[in-house]
Amino acid sequence: MKHRGMFWGLLGLMTLLVTIAFSQPIVAAADYTIDPYQMHIAVLKNGDANVTQTMTYRFDDDYHGVYNNQDLRGIKGGQLTGVATAFNGGKLTAAQQSTAHTDNTYQVNYADQNAKVKLYHRASDGDKLKVVYHYHLQGVITNYRDTAELNWRVIGSNWDVDLENVKVVIQLPATRVKQLQAWTHGSLSGYTKVDKTRGRVTMSLAENPSGSFVESHLLFPTSVTAANTNVKDEKRKATVQKQEANLAEQANAKRKQKQQRAYGGFFAFVAVIVVLGLGFWWWLWRHPANRYPHPIPANHFFDVPSVSPALAESLVDFKSPNTDALSGEILMAVSKHEIAMEPVKDGRHQTFKLTKLVPVVANSFLQKCFTRVAEDDSFTLLELQKYGKRDKKGRLSKWFHTWQEQVNDLAEPYQDAGNIKLRQRTMLGTVGLTALISIAIGISWTLTPVLSTGTTIVGLLAMVVLWIYTVRRYQHTDRNNEAGLIQINEIGGFRRMLKDIGHFNTAEIGDLILWEQILPYAAAFGLAQKVANKLAVDFSADALTDNFVVFYPIFYATDFSGSIGNALNDSISSAIQTSTAASSSSGGSGGFSGGSSGGFGGGSGGGAF
Repeated sequence: MKHRGMFWGLLGLMTLLVTIAFSQPIVAAADYTIDPYQMHIAVLKNGDANVTQTMTYRFDDDYHGVYNNQDLRGIKGGQLTGVATAFNGGKLTAAQQSTAHTDNTYQVNYADQNAKVKLYHRASDGDKLKVVYHYHLQGVITNYRDTAELNWRVIGSNWDVDLENVKVVIQLPATRVKQLQAWTHGSLSGYTKVDKTRGRVTMSLAENPSGSFVESHLLFPTSVTAANTNVKDEKRKATVQKQEANLAEQANAKRKQKQQRAYGGFFAFVAVIVVLGLGFWWWLWRHPANRYPHPIPANHFFDVPSVSPALAESLVDFKSPNTDALSGEILMAVSKHEIAMEPVKDGRHQTFKLTKLVPVVANSFLQKCFTRVAEDDSFTLLELQKYGKRDKKGRLSKWFHTWQEQVNDLAEPYQDAGNIKLRQRTMLGTVGLTALISIAIGISWTLTPVLSTGTTIVGLLAMVVLWIYTVRRYQHTDRNNEAGLIQINEIGGFRRMLKDIGHFNTAEIGDLILWEQILPYAAAFGLAQKVANKLAVDFSADALTDNFVVFYPIFYATDFSGSIGNALNDSISSAIQTSTAASSSSGGSGGFSGGSSGGFGGGSGGGAF
């Protein structure tokens, strides 16, 4: 108990470390996504810009349309110049401005320095709607004495959902812009590419969370926008460069801090796995399995088992007895003349009638059936099925599980409880360590390629060694004690004999009195009809009629077209199953910076309705 407490204590510590180091806030999923989101901004020589926003909505529910807000604050104005849509991969079609509220119509409202567009297009679960907005924005560039500046939150913070696969391109009206500098503020995982040769800045981001903005800050020569009338007679370049250098320094510090936390958390996680692995190995070394001599394997065994059919099936398969085993118990009760079983007609249905001849005490399931289902000490299997269908409290199922537990109790003297727990804990520890190693490998791939490669190789080798050790230990940890191993060896050989019954002459193995004792076991193993058919081949009809008195009416004198054993098992299974209880600082290419440079357009956003 002391060692187990230490093991689970370490596991709890590991869970706490993982939670602190790697947990992320859980956000409820919306009924649609936007993937991808693309934006192309063509800056004009007069300082205006033509903007194209392209986004693809993927719906998981019914919607009437979508909306988009373009913030016009901080510039000279702007207007929507067009909207186009493509539904479920179809052709891009221009939408019409209208108040009809029909598919592919839109309304635009200019109020509070916002261009608010409402596009109507019905969509349902699984639909995909691509929407393209065109805007002309005025005065987005300011020309100073020493530089021209664009400072714009190209993606505002008013989007309802995360934007996936984001790409924003700003194209200047000139190429070979040697003094082009660009900074981007937003998620630190984004990347900015400055292409001075093409006069282009490209911002890429795998995901922009809802409520977050992406801000672009550009400096370039005034000659690029020489026709711009939005001019200020002051110097600006040095101020911007100093401001952006500070923001870049802060962003890089945050990246470094985040990286240090990630590495620290990762190595702490790995250290915990190593400690748990060593502790697990030490615990196993301190708890060796009990060893027992194994009997010589019996390929075929011809003696009737010394335990009941249900217990035989339970021991050899190491599980609770099934309905086949219960069928075997019923046939055993028939062979002992405790109950009678005969084929009867119930309306149009052929079924079996069970009649109690003496008090039933050995089988609790049958005892309950004769008490609660039978009338005048008799019931048919069809009546049992009907009882199961109307048994809303699950009584029949409870009787069956109670009987299973009773058989399980009878199996315990043949089992080694300590070895069974040892096997379970070995498997639990191995699966747990495998899961932790897999998590460590996954986390390593978010860090560096060298670390991820090394972690993957070492982790996979560790898992291979761990599982080889576990399999070998399993093979040498018997679930059964010496008496159980002897029983299982004999029962296993007995079942193989029944499976291979076609290779034997059953008349040479024993007389029909012996086979009358064997048949209940065949039923418990699901082989009753196979054995009965072979007896019909090896024994004469007269011998079966005269000496197989108990089972002859059940297996040979009926008009059942299928297996009697299966019919018995299927009826019981059906009755039980239906019994249910109700229940970058230089302005070159690089990562995004944090903070903000105060750009316009922060109120832009959109969603669906």
